[in-house]
Amino acid sequence: MCISCRERFSRRVLVRLQIEQQSVIIYSGIGRSFYLCEICATNQKKQTGLAKRFRVNETNLTELLKEILKNG
Repeated sequence: MCISCRERFSRRVLVRLQIEQQSVIIYSGIGRSFYLCEICATNQKKQTGLAKRFRVNETNLTELLKEILKNG
């Protein structure tokens, strides 16, 4: 389930991320994580909301999401 829009998707479609030391990173296998769908990952308004929710830098979050979606 996407944390932003609450829609249910297959896990293969979702991006799994986690918060570590005030930054968003790709899930490392240890600790809590969250899933984000591709639609919400590309939506600027949703990115702003997520950055505020997790208290992280919006530009870093945007760049990470673009890189993940580009490279898979």
